[in-house]
Amino acid sequence: MVDNPVKTPLDVSIIIVNFNGGSVLRDCVASLFARTIGVKFAVTLFDNGSSDGSAERIKKEFGEVKLVHHIENVGFAKANNQAIAQSGAARYYLLLNPDTVLRSDAIKTMMDFMDANPNAGVCGPKVVLENGKLDAPCRRSFKTPAIYFYNTLGLSKLFPKSRRFGKYYFSYLDEDEGSEVDSVVGAFLMIRGETMREIGLLDESFFIYGEDEDWCFRAKQAGWKVFYNPNESVLHLKGTSTGKKSLTMSVHWHKAAYLFHRKHLAGSYGMLTNLIVYAGIALHLGVSLFFTTINLGKKRLHEIRFFHIQ
Repeated sequence: MVDNPVKTPLDVSIIIVNFNGGSVLRDCVASLFARTIGVKFAVTLFDNGSSDGSAERIKKEFGEVKLVHHIENVGFAKANNQAIAQSGAARYYLLLNPDTVLRSDAIKTMMDFMDANPNAGVCGPKVVLENGKLDAPCRRSFKTPAIYFYNTLGLSKLFPKSRRFGKYYFSYLDEDEGSEVDSVVGAFLMIRGETMREIGLLDESFFIYGEDEDWCFRAKQAGWKVFYNPNESVLHLKGTSTGKKSLTMSVHWHKAAYLFHRKHLAGSYGMLTNLIVYAGIALHLGVSLFFTTINLGKKRLHEIRFFHIQ
């Protein structure tokens, strides 16, 4: 069922995939309409098999939102693709998590930045958690074997200011310093319409996790740049609708890590290196499932550093 067809052209088409978002979803959508000024935008809300009535409440309160219902959870990538296909043409597309809240006019600021940088294919803002700390995955390097190795040995934590060991999260840079990066996080990912038409939609092999990194990789392969722009910050109430420590989510994360390496990096490394990477992912999955199953808690899980990155 689809309501209110979106009119074009648009500056920004905003895509939100909801799965039992509850009141947090309402805060997200309300912040969009309160904070986004001077931009012609539309919001497409794809309800991914929710059972809490959150999407219906949004439609009732915010009639401008285009609501797309799906009776089952088809995954983050596929849901975004279906929403994009029904959202109409726009100069930019924004993937926005339902557990994010805009605290300023982030969308216009990001759009203006990309207008001023025509080589920018993808851009993301500074994303902060409830405790005020940086949500580290908002600026990342790709997960190479070296990244896994540094993390396994704890070197990334011991030497966060090292350009070599702190490369994954760019921890050697001030969080208020903008930079070109490999990937930004899908919680707030703005992509140029031209870029998306050139590289295609999200890869639906990634059910959840990894699809943002894959998209950024493909954009860079096509000659576009990916930027972290901290001139705006967005609040991320992380994990509200996914239940990050569930067995299912752990499986999805590790599967995404495997798919990304096999698709983009395996061809650049020898068989032994690839086998070590795959074995490491499988080992970490097994350990994670073990500790999750016996319910030892979040703190104990975080003591296991092997391959533990986002």
